[in-house]
Amino acid sequence: MYKLSFLLTGLSLLLIACSPKEPVRIGYIGSITGKNSDLGVAARDAAILAVESVNTSGGINGRKIELIDKDDAQNPDTAARVAQELIGSKVVAIVGPLASSMTKASLPVINNAKVVMISPTASSNELSGRDDFFFRVMEPNTLFAKHQAETCRKLKIKRVAAIYDIQNKTYTVEMFNTFKDEFVRQGGIVASEIRFDSQSSPSFSRLVAQLDLKSAGAVMVLANTIDSLNIAQQIRKVNPEITILSGACGIAQRDLLEQAGKSIDNIIFTLPVNSRSETAAYRQFSADFKNRFHYEPTFAATLAYDAMQLIFTALRKNPDSARLRDTIKGIESFTGLQGEVKLDRYGDPSRNLFVTRYLKGHEEVIK
Repeated sequence: MYKLSFLLTGLSLLLIACSPKEPVRIGYIGSITGKNSDLGVAARDAAILAVESVNTSGGINGRKIELIDKDDAQNPDTAARVAQELIGSKVVAIVGPLASSMTKASLPVINNAKVVMISPTASSNELSGRDDFFFRVMEPNTLFAKHQAETCRKLKIKRVAAIYDIQNKTYTVEMFNTFKDEFVRQGGIVASEIRFDSQSSPSFSRLVAQLDLKSAGAVMVLANTIDSLNIAQQIRKVNPEITILSGACGIAQRDLLEQAGKSIDNIIFTLPVNSRSETAAYRQFSADFKNRFHYEPTFAATLAYDAMQLIFTALRKNPDSARLRDTIKGIESFTGLQGEVKLDRYGDPSRNLFVTRYLKGHEEVIK
């Protein structure tokens, strides 16, 4: 009997030793449905690609990665709820949300659970300087807004009109106010300012009619990609030549540029990524992404992939998920798809920004 018990115990230990290790679960939150789905879907696809790539190479520390994705439906309550669901699924970290307002709604949940969250694109200044469990791989609005103001100075634009969506005011209102402060400080004038709520199905033709486009040298548009395209079309009906300063980075992708045509001619973006980057890592990522999903990777896809790589880098350095926050803080910098990304002690990044103008079918970088 003793021998049988010993043999059974040994067999049990052998089966445990030979059984596959439990996967490392990483969560994803983004607007997979609704007007901001262009960001959410692209970022989710990049996260899928990152997981597939690392798993093909054997995973991390012998463990495969499992991605659990959730749709925040561009609703703050939903964002907080799905963050809690992911924590209940025992994820070691969450990539997302994409919008600043969704990220802000999720912060109390992840901080209470002490689970790391890394947003690819949330850029609100309100998220800066917090010693918490939040990190990001895209710079805060302050830098983007100041770049836009400096671009106006370089192009000798003295008067700017503005139209922005208050539905994501954590991003849009803050971005505009920072731009206005810097633009006025440099001697510029805000000719007119129009707010709208994208949830109320606004008439963009009526809103654009209220803008002072005759005296302004440019118009700033801060909205999601779809609304920004519609606003640009209405602006072009009134003033075919005026410069458009866009905060919707998603428009900058080549397929959208081709679809939009003349409506976004003479449009300027300040971008956290360069779609024409020649780094070997980005070229490989772009080719793999197009082969896997059959469309060009957007800026959100690039940044989501970087966010996943930051998690992978930390887990390779220290597999203890309970120490993930401290491990990331100790990294200070990591290699992204387009070069080194530095992180300050609060998890805010420093990376190159690219100011790009599309004019008469040509793309130029404003230096």
